Amino acid sequence: MGRKFMIAIMSGVTLAATALPGCSSQPDTSSQPKPAAAVQSSPPASPPATATKVETTQKETIELDTLIMNASVLKDIRSKVKSNNAAEFQAAISQLRREADAALKTGPFSVVNKQSTPPSGNKHDYMSMAPYWWPDPAKPDGKPYIQKDGQTNPERGTNKYDATSLGNMASSVETLALAYYLTGNEPYGERAAKLLRTWFLDAETKMNPNMNFGQSVPGRTDGRKEGVLDSRHFLTTSDAVALLAGSPNWSQNDTAAYKSWVKEYVGWLKVNKLALEEKAAKNNHGTWYDAIYTGLMIFSGDKDAAAAYLRETLPKRVAGQIQPDGSMPLEMSRTRSFHYPVFNLEAFSMLAIYGSKVGFDAWNYATTDGKSIHQAYQFLVPYFNGKPWEREQIKAENESEFASYLREAAVVYKDKTYAEAADKTLGASKNSSRTNFIAPKPNLQ
Repeated sequence: MGRKFMIAIMSGVTLAATALPGCSSQPDTSSQPKPAAAVQSSPPASPPATATKVETTQKETIELDTLIMNASVLKDIRSKVKSNNAAEFQAAISQLRREADAALKTGPFSVVNKQSTPPSGNKHDYMSMAPYWWPDPAKPDGKPYIQKDGQTNPERGTNKYDATSLGNMASSVETLALAYYLTGNEPYGERAAKLLRTWFLDAETKMNPNMNFGQSVPGRTDGRKEGVLDSRHFLTTSDAVALLAGSPNWSQNDTAAYKSWVKEYVGWLKVNKLALEEKAAKNNHGTWYDAIYTGLMIFSGDKDAAAAYLRETLPKRVAGQIQPDGSMPLEMSRTRSFHYPVFNLEAFSMLAIYGSKVGFDAWNYATTDGKSIHQAYQFLVPYFNGKPWEREQIKAENESEFASYLREAAVVYKDKTYAEAADKTLGASKNSSRTNFIAPKPNLQ
């Protein structure tokens, strides 16, 4: 068993292209899509003389239709930037520009560039290795690999597989598309479009819409149900596509082609054996299946089906995974017993955001015995705010990407301690993080 200790939550890490080199080395923790719904920012201060201006004129007639990022919040911030009235976001804008400038030099990324060939013989098929599986030292060739929960095998991140490329592509695309939308700087949009086309659309380089060989284990299986989790990055790229609407470098035909790809992948999620096994998972993998499947259905235009699925499945997930006190026993039994409840609550929060789009109030749903998303926040927030975590935890965690959801929940539940928890996990980056675009600091009394 790993050691138990008072958890140290790392803070002050800016969510950005600076994380690109390792963004998929631990596939359960990084590059997550981040929310913003109905948040209220503090009144703006008078802008300094150096306030950022939008550099080009974008098409104002195109309605922003993001999946997880809140469109109205982003539109308001862009309007402030264009009118030179964005002093409160100046540090975050400057940081985003630096990250976008770095992202201009990344990629393009493609599944066909990996060194190995999937069992199908088709390099267009995505292929990754399960993170917590290692060579067996007792076997000459190390096979079959053995599991070490919570300990990531660096082999997963090599160019033998696609996980690093997928994570880096999604992170770069998000950075570039967000910077394009807020600043109007066309080179950002141009590069984001190039990365998207290379991964999803161009015949010579695109990924086939399946995860048949995701999270394989050498000597055991060519693909596992857990491979579905790798595709959470498609939620990020879908919001990026929405942010690029109106760019001369990303046409309506590009959007239609991307949505067609997404619909094919949703079809795979609906019927494939591995995907259905992931759907049946009783822990965070099942919740993340729902978050990916429902989100991509909404993005591709099937809101009625997404609403029906959400109404059917979310009550079962809440009842099966969250206790009346808000704890999550299946997640807390892991060697990273703080991280996994947070990771699971992130997926639940995404589902709640989807619910707000389709008329289902998942934020305030509760079972008759008091199990709810709200109660899960109530359980975890004190630990963000300094309460000792005394369960097994094999390493300190950086949960700064969860700050957006903490701010989101602060507004939904009108609880300033959630916003305080967000500030604590952001640390020194609380003013410069892109969290400020996605979920600005709420003005709660």
